[in-house]
Amino acid sequence: GLIADDSGLILGRRTSSSLQHGLWCLPCGYVEYEEDHLTAAVREVREETSLEVRIDAIISVVTNYLQPQVHSLVTVLSASVIGGTLAAGDGLSEARWFPYTGEFPEMAFDADRHIIERYFETDLKGAPVDPIYACTEGVAHD
Repeated sequence: GLIADDSGLILGRRTSSSLQHGLWCLPCGYVEYEEDHLTAAVREVREETSLEVRIDAIISVVTNYLQPQVHSLVTVLSASVIGGTLAAGDGLSEARWFPYTGEFPEMAFDADRHIIERYFETDLKGAPVDPIYACTEGVAHD
């Protein structure tokens, strides 16, 4: 999830038990069985950052090439904070706001850097999400 405002965004430092441990990334995770991707995004952000968010748009779909035998298809969603207090949770040792300057901490995934740059350096606002396919209340219903 890309949680951003006009000046910055939230990144989390991955724990030592996770892939790419010690490096920074957007809040992320996996879709659980019988869970749609929008509900999964709201849940993963809550678990990793303690924030309640509203999913606003689909920003992009990208592939992370992690290892020769491991890669992931990532649906990048923009989200707005609607509650909670930022604190590192499941899978993160740190979570904090970073001002967008074009400089990044050491990132876990190249795709995250690409999406963040496109978001801040273009008018990329994404495509609206279709709430008919979500069972969450954290999805925009405009």
